[in-house]
Amino acid sequence: MNRIMDGVLRPCWLVLAIFLAACASDGFDGSVQAKGIDQGNTIQIYKKVAPATVFIKSVLTSDYLMSGAGSSIGSGIILDHQGVILTNAHVVDKAAKILVILHDGTQLTAALVGSDPYTDLALLRVDLSKNHHATVLLGNSDRVDIGQEVVAIGHPFGLGYALTTGVVSGFGTTPGPRSTPHERVIQTSAAINPGNSGGPLVDMKGEVIGINMSILSGGQNIGFAIPINTAKTVVNELRAHGRVVRPWLGIIGKFVPDQVIDLFAVPLAKGLLVAHVEEGSPAQKAGLRAGALNVVVDGEPWVLGGDIVQAVNGRDIQTVEQYAAMSKTLEIGQTVTLRVLRNGAYQYIPATIEEHPQPLAASSQSQVQEGMGFGLMKQHGGLHESGRLGIRF
Repeated sequence: MNRIMDGVLRPCWLVLAIFLAACASDGFDGSVQAKGIDQGNTIQIYKKVAPATVFIKSVLTSDYLMSGAGSSIGSGIILDHQGVILTNAHVVDKAAKILVILHDGTQLTAALVGSDPYTDLALLRVDLSKNHHATVLLGNSDRVDIGQEVVAIGHPFGLGYALTTGVVSGFGTTPGPRSTPHERVIQTSAAINPGNSGGPLVDMKGEVIGINMSILSGGQNIGFAIPINTAKTVVNELRAHGRVVRPWLGIIGKFVPDQVIDLFAVPLAKGLLVAHVEEGSPAQKAGLRAGALNVVVDGEPWVLGGDIVQAVNGRDIQTVEQYAAMSKTLEIGQTVTLRVLRNGAYQYIPATIEEHPQPLAASSQSQVQEGMGFGLMKQHGGLHESGRLGIRF
């Protein structure tokens, strides 16, 4: 029996020995082979997405020419065969003329369909030739996981098409002064530079999962992209109205955590603490009051003494999740009842929801924010608010 087994095993060991010797002589490395497979996939992704990515150059208006900024550059993605292009709002803000250069070098003049500085997204349209067939495939950003590999494609510094690789390194709320807590952004380690704004963040299936937007000033490979699911909603609104129609109450505030409630003797409770009431807003008309006592807790600024909105039409808004669910139910022209804690006593205040006025343009916001010292940088050089002031409702 042993002789029979020896006869079977000896050829197997011989084959294995020959294989190992061949690996050693050829410098074979399993990890290198795996990297080669990944590299081939990355190359295919680039070949698939780059033809549907464009270079955008905006010639700015005379106001910006006087300031020494003659143009702005960025990237964009072609959504359909009708020539609709998605990019960042700050790339085309204050543009007197928008030029789009296709992957084959064709230069076209673009028309602005609509812009939404809230999400920093804009929609353009160009006249494509019948021979142009490249469009992007949009993915599902709700299924994105931390650690998954991604690539960014664009035109850094206007030097031409370029690809960088990285991973999804985290998530956060939209780094803008008009953000809402349910609008998260994708954080990535893929290198993003000026000129990448508006370009695609792509997963390993070649699907666009985000629109590259900004980098962290002073950070290394910390970039941010707008989730493509957010972009899909904005695109539909821009196609239909040229703007995004949003309900508006007109307050800025923060949700009060337990550690802040326990720290102060002033009346505090769970809910949205009003730090500012916007001029001419429904909140001002309804008589809502903002705080006046500025304090800092663990490095975070708070404005105490204002109303605390705890519910809207009987729906609690004491957490981010509750606020997000409630906000989806609001309609313009609707009169709602706010349950407000004021000076330790509850009040029920009616307010009529209005359409939010169109926000300041992206570049104008950046100029204001630069003087305020915020730390997120748009890729054309402006600054993005860190969101420490809270949410707008």
